[in-house]
Amino acid sequence: MKLAKAYLFLYNTAAAIGWSLVLGNLIWGVYADDAWSAVEWSLKISQTAAVLEILHCLLGLVRASVFSTILQVSSRIYILWVVADPFHDAVGQFLAFKTMVLAWSLTEIPRYAYFAIGQVQKPPKWMTWLRYSSFMPLYPLGAASEAACLYTVLPLIKEARPYSIYMPNTLNFALDSYFTSICSLLIYIPGLPFMYSHMIGQRAKYVKPADVRSTSASKKVD
Repeated sequence: MKLAKAYLFLYNTAAAIGWSLVLGNLIWGVYADDAWSAVEWSLKISQTAAVLEILHCLLGLVRASVFSTILQVSSRIYILWVVADPFHDAVGQFLAFKTMVLAWSLTEIPRYAYFAIGQVQKPPKWMTWLRYSSFMPLYPLGAASEAACLYTVLPLIKEARPYSIYMPNTLNFALDSYFTSICSLLIYIPGLPFMYSHMIGQRAKYVKPADVRSTSASKKVD
């Protein structure tokens, strides 16, 4: 158990630092008018590493829902590697790409910081409030930006068909990235309210009305 806590502390700390780097690079990239080049590697490493969170759930290292974790991680991986990376010259210019990365970063920094602190002590109430409240504006912004990027790039995906697998092949398996992209876009329709209601439920579990009042009071004192 101590080994698991040490691992989760290191993982979450590294992830918080990684997403802080993504945010800093995004700010620089917007200023330099080259967002993709600025965030490319920090974003690829930070977001792809989140695949480990599915393994964490399956191994019982964390109590998060396997289904919701797979849904969120896989949608971001798809946007990153199938939508943004192959067509980065176009996607990097989209306002939706910049707001997407901004929403991801501002969501993940407090989330990972909260879980890192939670491995060594009980996080302070303000951190708990931030972790379970920041999603309210940021999740719709991020999901809408993801969908906008995917929708805008659909014609390019239709033409290039990145990562598509055609038959015949030894596995007798076919995969069309244009078809999967349309399916992914449609999944946002039920997926957004499902994930949002799930997070509202999580917030109700961890953020009590008394915590909200005490957080507001402390802000007034400060």
